[in-house]
Amino acid sequence: MLRVGRERAAARHLDDRVTFVEGNAEALAFPDRHFDAYTIAFGIRKVPRIDLALSEAFRVLRPGGRFLCLEFSTVDVPGWIGFMTCFRSRLIPPLGRAVTGDAESYQ
Repeated sequence: MLRVGRERAAARHLDDRVTFVEGNAEALAFPDRHFDAYTIAFGIRKVPRIDLALSEAFRVLRPGGRFLCLEFSTVDVPGWIGFMTCFRSRLIPPLGRAVTGDAESYQ
């Protein structure tokens, strides 16, 4: 995923403004209040200790910084299962195409 991100940043001439770092979400190697924004997509579910990851995210954010999380999971609420299935299969891919130009990654 980092390779894809680097390629996309370069294609959009953003590679001089964006740095990609691989690290442990539970122990970030950045000082306190270092970033204006923290984003994570499809990662919270893969973190063993979510509370630690969230604590680290907010630790590295400056006051007023933005935390943005994109995460989907299963729904156990009757009535919502059909809605979420439809939402994921029919709405998410076109939204992905509109925002990133890539629907396939959101299938």
